[in-house]
Amino acid sequence: MEALVGKRFPGGSYTVERWENVLLHDVVEHPVDPTGIVHPIGLFHVPLAACGWSYREIFEICGAESDEAVRAGEYTWELTAPMRAGVTYDIAGEFVDVERKHGRRGGVFDKVTFRLDLSEQTTGALVARVTNSWLFLRSDP
Repeated sequence: MEALVGKRFPGGSYTVERWENVLLHDVVEHPVDPTGIVHPIGLFHVPLAACGWSYREIFEICGAESDEAVRAGEYTWELTAPMRAGVTYDIAGEFVDVERKHGRRGGVFDKVTFRLDLSEQTTGALVARVTNSWLFLRSDP
């Protein structure tokens, strides 16, 4: 698992369409911003949608024993500017840490952390850095 550290995600790009931004706001019951600012909840979706891998592929890369053996860990979002509907963003990222842990209730698991940077395509300006960790439960330590 330690060999994952430094493995890059494929690059990609994503544009949040206006209709999609309306749905993101609707999910959190927040009025749509008239200037086109995308609700930050989009950071759950946009970086992974743009990175070029599906959840299934990430689970396979991390050696998930089953879909039920994966848990959400921690999510950290650093926003330097708001995302806007209609703007295209480029994604770059990599796995930054793997840690084997032992929990009283969960047993043995690997905490896998990856970081995805979201930059405005036309200027290259960093808009957000998303750092996620997922937990992969292991039946055989």
